[in-house]
Amino acid sequence: MDTAKKYFDYKSIKKEVAFSWSRCLKSGKSRSIIVNKHVNGKDIKNLYFSKAIRNYFFEKVNKINQKLNGGYCFFLINNQFIVEVMSASANIYLKLHALGIKKGFSFYEKYSGTNAVYLAEKMKKPVFILPGHHFCRPLNTYYSIAFPIIDNGSILGYINIINKNIIKNEVICLSDLLTSNIQLKLYNRQSYNNKINFKEGLSEKQLYILKMIANGLTESSLAEELHLSRSTIKYHKQRLYNIFEVNSQIEMVVKAFKNGLLTFEEVDIKKEELGS
Repeated sequence: MDTAKKYFDYKSIKKEVAFSWSRCLKSGKSRSIIVNKHVNGKDIKNLYFSKAIRNYFFEKVNKINQKLNGGYCFFLINNQFIVEVMSASANIYLKLHALGIKKGFSFYEKYSGTNAVYLAEKMKKPVFILPGHHFCRPLNTYYSIAFPIIDNGSILGYINIINKNIIKNEVICLSDLLTSNIQLKLYNRQSYNNKINFKEGLSEKQLYILKMIANGLTESSLAEELHLSRSTIKYHKQRLYNIFEVNSQIEMVVKAFKNGLLTFEEVDIKKEELGS
């Protein structure tokens, strides 16, 4: 099953895209973004997210970009649709900057037309849209995903990812994890970690195996390190799947992150760890 289908309500997204296009057409919106509608970079410090959160976001998405090397640009956007942090390779960063998409840029529909960030505000849930769903150039050459950062029903901001190519499942999952981690850092929501207490159902050995799987160790490597047979490792792995009610390693790691059993600090993200 496509992991993306677990995150996105495609039927509702299509409806919201159509509504947004209708609003843009009725208002006489230009098919190009309005690049002068942005906040000057020097004023970013007066916006929503603290320096600590901005630095945390920048550090983590840089790590993801370096490991995946897939031409992604990540944005941290406040609840006024203003980009506070932008992270991409130097080449992509400069190209987008030249097009007017930079720190301080506004994803408000009036200025940027139909886009994933604005639709995420409308739907109060993650949004994935295709290049042709965007109303304005140059956004209509990018796939785009937006995760709203929500607390008690209120949207605090968004994480947005764009790419010229289809966005991979592992990027979707890692972006969801990063969204959850930022929520926890913003509000220290310990109760969030206790919604489902998986830890009580795990032995020390299973918790260790979980962390090693998240760090990319194979069944053979785990068996050698723990002096166990591969079949015993397979047994513990299946037990973990049952406890987390999942069918793949990536789903298990996602749930472990979201419920406080893993953190970015203790996991070295690698491509191979994201396999099923």
